[in-house]
Order: sequence, then C-alpha cells, then structure tokens
Amino acid sequence: MTTGIRTTEFESEDRQQLNLIILGFGLLKFLIHLFTLEGYGLHADELYYIELSRHLSWGYLDISPFVTWISWISEILFGNATFSFRVLPCLFSSATVIATGYITKLLGGKRLAVIIACSALICSPSFLATSYLLQPAVFDQFFWTLLILAVIAYQQHKKTSWLYLAALALGIGMLNKYSILLLAASILLAILIITPASIGRHVKKLSGPVLLCVFIILPNLIWQFFHGLPILHYTASVGKNNFEIDLWDYLLQLFFFHGASVAIWTAGLIYLWFERKDLEQLKYWTITFLIVTISLTFLKGKLYYGLGIFPLLFAAGGHCWAQMLTRKSISMNIFFIGMIYFFALLSLPIVIPIFSVETCRAYSRKMIALTDFSRPLRYEDGSQGGIPQFFADMTGWQELTSRVNSIANTQISENKKGIYILTNNYAIAGALKFYGKPGIPKVISPDNSFLLYSPDQLNMRTIIYLSKDSPQMVDRLAKNVKLLGKLSTENSHINGLYIYRLIIPSLAMKQKYVMDRIKFYPDYGKKINLFQNISSSGSSSFLTN
Repeated sequence: MTTGIRTTEFESEDRQQLNLIILGFGLLKFLIHLFTLEGYGLHADELYYIELSRHLSWGYLDISPFVTWISWISEILFGNATFSFRVLPCLFSSATVIATGYITKLLGGKRLAVIIACSALICSPSFLATSYLLQPAVFDQFFWTLLILAVIAYQQHKKTSWLYLAALALGIGMLNKYSILLLAASILLAILIITPASIGRHVKKLSGPVLLCVFIILPNLIWQFFHGLPILHYTASVGKNNFEIDLWDYLLQLFFFHGASVAIWTAGLIYLWFERKDLEQLKYWTITFLIVTISLTFLKGKLYYGLGIFPLLFAAGGHCWAQMLTRKSISMNIFFIGMIYFFALLSLPIVIPIFSVETCRAYSRKMIALTDFSRPLRYEDGSQGGIPQFFADMTGWQELTSRVNSIANTQISENKKGIYILTNNYAIAGALKFYGKPGIPKVISPDNSFLLYSPDQLNMRTIIYLSKDSPQMVDRLAKNVKLLGKLSTENSHINGLYIYRLIIPSLAMKQKYVMDRIKFYPDYGKKINLFQNISSSGSSSFLTN
C-alpha cells in the first residue's frame, strides 16, 4: 500500500515537471521574439489589417475578421507602435508550442519527447518567420493545433468536453481563416476512409458542439450572405491565378523550409502510420496530412497555409526520436537537440529581423554563396531580392508616406480637403493611412476591402494617383496629368511606383475606378448601377467636375 502511494506521488511529480517543461518552452518561444518585435517596421499586410480594424465588422471582402479584432485590442492595450501589434501574435505562437507539448504528452511522450517536439517547432524557420507578425497565419497555426489536440484527447478519453473544445477551435478558427475547414474536412474524410462505422457511435455527442460552432460563425455567415458571399468570388479568383501547379517548388518548401526540424516531422509522419499502438487512431492523422498536403499542392497553396498540421507531426516525431534515443547516452541526446538549435541559429537572420537591412543583405549573399540555395529570396513576381520578400515588405512605407505628403504640401496649392490620394494597392493605401499625418489628403482605393470605405465614384477635381502604370497609359485619365516622381526600392509593392497629379479625371478614369471595384467585388456592380450612371453623364461630367 505504501508502494502504491509513493508511485502515485512520483507520477504526480513527473506530471508537474512535464507541465513545467512545456510551459518553459512556451516562454522560450515568446522570449525569442520579444526583443526583435520592432524589426524593420510594420509589414504590408499588417498595415492593411490595422487600418481595417478602424472599421470593425463581422466580415470583410477578402478576410475573416479575427485578425482585425486582435489589432483593435492590441492598439487599446499597448498603443500603436510596431511592437504593440506583435505582442499578441507572439503569445498565440507560444500557446501553439504549449499545445504541441500537450499533444506529445497525449501520444505517450515523456520529457525527452516533449523537449524534442517543442524544440523542433521553435527551431523551424517556417514557424519562426510567421510567429510574430500580425497576420492570420499565426492564429491559424494555433487553432489548427488546438483542434488536433482536442480531437486526440477525445479519441483517448471519450469526454464530450473535448468535442466542445474542438468546436470552439473550429468556430473561432473560421473567424480567423476559412482554411481550417480543410483540416476539419480532412480529419472527417480520414475517419470515413479507415473506420466509417465509428462515426455513428459519436453522432449524438456531436449535436451540442456543432451548434456551438454554428453559433460562433453565424454572424460572419450572415454578413457574407448580405454582401453577396464575396469570399467565394475572392477564393475563386485566387484559385484561378494559382491554377498552374509547381510541385517541385511546393515540395522544396515542405522539406527545406523547416530546417533541421524536417528530421522530426518526417519521423513523426512515419511513426503515425507504422506505430502499432492505437493503430487506427494514429493512421487517421497520416491520411489527414496527405489530404491537406495534396489539396494545397493542387491549389498551389503557400507553405504557411498548412503549417498548422506540423505541430502534430513534431509531437509524433518527438515521441519517435525519444524512443530511439532512450538507450543512448545523455551526451548523444544533448548533441541531437543541440544540432536542431544550431541550424535554427544559421537561419535566424533571414526569418527574424535581428540585423540591419544591409547586414541581412550581406548575410544572405554569403549564405547563397555557401549553399547555392536562393529560394528564400525569390519574390512572388518571380524576381530575386537581396533580402526575403517579407522583410522587404516591412521597409519603405514611412519614406513613401513622407514623399507623398511632401508632394501634397508643395505641389498643390488648393484646399487639401478637396484632394484625394488614389491607389489600387491595398498595402500602399494601408501605409498612407497609418503613417500619414493628420493633414494628409484622404486615401481611397478600389482594392480589397478598402473599397468598402472609399467613395462610389470619382467626383473630386484633383487626385494624387499612385500607380505602376506608365505615363503613356495614365495620360488619358485626366484633363491634366503631371508626373511628380517615381520610386525605386527593393520593396515589391513600392518599386517602380509613379506618383501623378490628375486634375479633372476623365470619363475613362471614372469608369476604370468603378470597374476596378466591380472586378474585386462583383456584387457591388449588381447593387448600384454606377457604370451606367457614369456613362450616361457623358463628357459633361468630364468638364464640370
């Protein structure tokens, strides 16, 4: 009897130690990013989400609302510095590490398994690069991991409370990004493939969680319905643009963008398929991973779209490697874990802004010279940069705003309240709105969700027009067109940008503005027949406005 009590005490101490280890890794993840949050400045997408948070809503044309809510909360709690908007994303990324530790524990992993699993996640360059920015990706990773944790816990314990946690993760996850539906559908399909009869045994338990999930997402669905389901058009247009499949590039990202952690997740994938303990339940996850990966490949999805599945593989891989290393010496275990961190340190300067831009550029050149691997410096437009694109997208915004504001002050003598700044690039619009001083002219755009907060028609006399269209193309867009400058930077959004002054926009310009809005939001053209109104006004509007 005394032995039983002592055994229980030891087990309790082991659980407490394991919990402390897991929480410790969560803290480590947060500290890694804490001192570099200012970085090179706010990212293009961050500027967009921050400005949308000034128009809080249950939905937007191209994104779900959760990231804008986080932005709104961050500004209230911490202010509007770059650091302020990145604290909460870092906390969510730390929570993802903690959830990974608990998945490892559920799979039967002990201390060594947890250490390997959490280290693999922390050291993956893909996760390092996406863990601190105010973007849906970091929250997506957390909700995917939480959903997986809840499903595994339910498989083991059969408690309905875990299904409610899964519903919570799925519902809020959809408010962040609809892509979590791919994970949920993949899990369900995997279960149907392996043990279809098992679903019937749990249907009764699902009614409450399903209602909870619907209740959470319902306001967003209502918003989408009353706005003509714009997310369907946006998803279709993105899919159309990404029709060609670059299988090699996706596989390259899949394996090499995790650094040394690739050894962990690949071991985890093999372990989930071949481990004989709870064979069917573990095989669910191998098939889930394959469905997610194949789906994203055919959609030409970026690697970070499916990053949320990897914490599970890191957890399984940690358990797998721990079993192989159990009989090895402590020094061998330390060496193995140390190598994971060593390769992470090598990648750190190109995933976290720890150096100046010039030092980062020099480091990138040396890495390419040594490894002949330049993929991280390839931009979306196919060009090659000196620093990664997401670093470049953090630079140049304040300089752009200062230049435009200076032009507005010196080139235009009339009342700036009657002048508008127009751009068809959401990132440029977001930067001008965020960094623009109170006296800067109103910024409008027909691009993405900014069109909801821009005028229906161009009825103003003077426009500062920011575009990459050549002067020959812009010359017909107003009665008087003047080129005021051209920007040349490494930032892909700004490089090659012309700054024009348009006086008395032409009918062609007004029609272009409306058609740009309709192109992104077709329902806009159905609700208000602006194009017809503009066309019927003919040349008279050209002369009178």
